[in-house]
Amino acid sequence: MKKFLLLVVVILALFTIDHPVIKEPREALLGEGVSLLSEQSKVTRSTSAKIARTQIMQKLELDDTELEYLNEALGTDDKLKAFHLRYCKENDLNLYFYGNKLNEICRIAGESIFEGKSL
Repeated sequence: MKKFLLLVVVILALFTIDHPVIKEPREALLGEGVSLLSEQSKVTRSTSAKIARTQIMQKLELDDTELEYLNEALGTDDKLKAFHLRYCKENDLNLYFYGNKLNEICRIAGESIFEGKSL
Protein backbone atom coordinates (compact mmCIF):
# COMPACT_ATOMS: atom_id res chain seq x y z
CA MET A 1 0.00 0.00 0.00
CA LYS A 2 2.89 2.35 0.78
CA LYS A 3 4.38 1.76 -2.68
CA PHE A 4 1.07 2.59 -4.34
CA LEU A 5 0.73 5.79 -2.31
CA LEU A 6 4.29 6.75 -3.21
CA LEU A 7 3.57 6.11 -6.90
CA VAL A 8 0.45 8.31 -6.76
CA VAL A 9 2.42 11.12 -5.10
CA VAL A 10 5.17 10.91 -7.73
CA ILE A 11 2.65 10.96 -10.62
CA LEU A 12 0.80 13.92 -9.12
CA ALA A 13 4.11 15.74 -8.64
CA LEU A 14 5.05 15.16 -12.29
CA PHE A 15 1.71 16.58 -13.43
CA THR A 16 1.77 19.64 -11.17
CA ILE A 17 5.42 20.80 -11.27
CA ASP A 18 5.98 23.62 -13.77
CA HIS A 19 9.76 23.41 -13.95
CA PRO A 20 10.91 23.50 -17.63
CA VAL A 21 12.84 20.23 -17.26
CA ILE A 22 9.61 18.41 -16.39
CA LYS A 23 7.01 20.59 -18.12
CA GLU A 24 8.33 20.42 -21.71
CA PRO A 25 8.65 16.61 -22.00
CA ARG A 26 5.31 16.19 -20.21
CA GLU A 27 3.52 18.48 -22.70
CA ALA A 28 5.21 16.76 -25.65
CA LEU A 29 4.20 13.33 -24.36
CA LEU A 30 0.61 14.44 -23.73
CA GLY A 31 0.44 16.06 -27.17
CA GLU A 32 1.59 12.86 -28.86
CA GLY A 33 -0.92 10.84 -26.84
CA VAL A 34 -3.81 13.11 -27.79
CA SER A 35 -2.88 13.09 -31.49
CA LEU A 36 -2.55 9.30 -31.44
CA LEU A 37 -5.97 8.93 -29.84
CA SER A 38 -7.58 11.30 -32.33
CA GLU A 39 -6.05 9.40 -35.26
CA GLN A 40 -7.27 6.10 -33.87
CA SER A 41 -10.79 7.42 -33.40
CA LYS A 42 -10.88 8.62 -37.02
CA VAL A 43 -10.07 5.15 -38.25
CA THR A 44 -12.87 3.50 -36.29
CA ARG A 45 -15.48 6.05 -37.34
CA SER A 46 -14.60 6.14 -41.02
CA THR A 47 -15.70 2.67 -42.04
CA SER A 48 -17.09 3.66 -45.45
CA ALA A 49 -13.91 5.53 -46.36
CA LYS A 50 -11.73 2.64 -45.21
CA ILE A 51 -13.77 0.17 -47.29
CA ALA A 52 -13.54 2.44 -50.34
CA ARG A 53 -9.77 2.99 -50.06
CA THR A 54 -9.13 -0.73 -49.61
CA GLN A 55 -11.23 -1.75 -52.62
CA ILE A 56 -9.78 0.98 -54.84
CA MET A 57 -6.20 -0.04 -53.98
CA GLN A 58 -7.04 -3.68 -54.73
CA LYS A 59 -8.71 -3.03 -58.09
CA LEU A 60 -6.67 -0.16 -59.54
CA GLU A 61 -2.97 0.36 -60.07
CA LEU A 62 -2.10 3.75 -58.58
CA ASP A 63 1.18 5.61 -58.57
CA ASP A 64 2.50 7.33 -55.44
CA THR A 65 0.92 10.74 -56.08
CA GLU A 66 -2.46 9.21 -56.87
CA LEU A 67 -2.26 7.06 -53.74
CA GLU A 68 -1.35 10.05 -51.58
CA TYR A 69 -4.20 12.09 -53.04
CA LEU A 70 -6.63 9.19 -52.59
CA ASN A 71 -5.70 8.74 -48.92
CA GLU A 72 -6.25 12.46 -48.31
CA ALA A 73 -9.41 12.81 -50.40
CA LEU A 74 -11.05 9.71 -48.90
CA GLY A 75 -9.64 10.05 -45.39
CA THR A 76 -12.99 10.18 -43.58
CA ASP A 77 -16.59 9.35 -44.36
CA ASP A 78 -17.40 13.05 -44.77
CA LYS A 79 -14.55 13.51 -47.26
CA LEU A 80 -15.71 10.40 -49.13
CA LYS A 81 -19.24 11.80 -49.45
CA ALA A 82 -17.89 15.20 -50.56
CA PHE A 83 -15.64 13.52 -53.17
CA HIS A 84 -18.53 11.42 -54.46
CA LEU A 85 -20.82 14.44 -54.71
CA ARG A 86 -18.26 16.68 -56.38
CA TYR A 87 -16.59 14.33 -58.84
CA CYS A 88 -19.18 11.60 -59.40
CA LYS A 89 -22.55 13.32 -59.26
CA GLU A 90 -21.64 16.85 -60.33
CA ASN A 91 -18.95 15.66 -62.81
CA ASP A 92 -16.40 18.23 -61.65
CA LEU A 93 -12.90 17.98 -63.17
CA ASN A 94 -10.45 15.93 -61.09
CA LEU A 95 -6.76 16.53 -61.75
CA TYR A 96 -5.69 13.06 -60.61
CA PHE A 97 -8.39 10.72 -61.90
CA TYR A 98 -10.40 10.74 -65.12
CA GLY A 99 -12.01 8.32 -67.52
CA ASN A 100 -12.28 4.68 -66.52
CA LYS A 101 -10.28 5.18 -63.29
CA LEU A 102 -12.65 7.89 -62.11
CA ASN A 103 -15.68 5.81 -63.10
CA GLU A 104 -14.38 2.84 -61.10
CA ILE A 105 -13.56 5.03 -58.10
CA CYS A 106 -17.05 6.57 -58.25
CA ARG A 107 -18.66 3.14 -58.41
CA ILE A 108 -16.66 1.91 -55.41
CA ALA A 109 -17.27 5.13 -53.46
CA GLY A 110 -21.02 4.91 -54.06
CA GLU A 111 -21.14 1.29 -52.94
CA SER A 112 -19.04 2.08 -49.86
CA ILE A 113 -21.32 4.93 -48.84
CA PHE A 114 -24.31 2.62 -49.19
CA GLU A 115 -22.57 -0.16 -47.21
CA GLY A 116 -21.58 2.30 -44.50
CA LYS A 117 -25.18 3.38 -44.01
CA SER A 118 -26.33 -0.22 -43.62
CA LEU A 119 -23.69 -0.99 -40.96
